[in-house]
Amino acid sequence: MKKIILSIMMILAIGLTSLSFAQERVEKKTVKVKKTSTLGQKVHNTFHKHKKYNGYKVKTKVRK
Repeated sequence: MKKIILSIMMILAIGLTSLSFAQERVEKKTVKVKKTSTLGQKVHNTFHKHKKYNGYKVKTKVRK
């Protein structure tokens, strides 16, 4: 009788832990793009072979 009760309790415990791991939160991503190039950087990009400054700053936030 004790073995049956213990086995039922183990099955319930495993079931409850698996349910808690199955529920995940939905994550929301927000992306902000900001132009950050200055006049000197724009001049550098037009006259040089290697384009060093792209002029954008991207921030990504993830909300839980």
